[in-house]
Amino acid sequence: MINTTRNKRKQFFEINITPLTDVALVLLIIFMITAMQKIGEITEGIKVNRPGAVMSDVQSGKEIIVSVTEQGKVFLANIEMDPRNLMEPLALLLVQSKTKIVVVNADKKAEHGTVVSVMDAARRAGADKLFVSTTQLKPEKK
Repeated sequence: MINTTRNKRKQFFEINITPLTDVALVLLIIFMITAMQKIGEITEGIKVNRPGAVMSDVQSGKEIIVSVTEQGKVFLANIEMDPRNLMEPLALLLVQSKTKIVVVNADKKAEHGTVVSVMDAARRAGADKLFVSTTQLKPEKK
């Protein structure tokens, strides 16, 4: 007798859409960031109450600015981001950047842990230099 059940079995084929979803999300992030402004124009950031310092570097206007508010919200190119997912969009911007400099524009009352996680994401994304934005103070006279 011939085994007919083997011939009658249906074969199921599945398409794995996980790589397609990953590519789509990366493209979405790229389009969101580049659609707003060109890389050289992403310098404004969110207004925060920065801490003061006597010694402060002057910005050239070609840095990538990541802002951290007092409430702990993180903004990249004026788009609110989850600090845990900041590395990938930063890496995309740093690839296009000539200076590869990231400035963390953090409020003086922002949680230290959030600022450190932003700085860590910037370093892992490939930033050559990392600065913390401050307000210029006048030196005290002795």
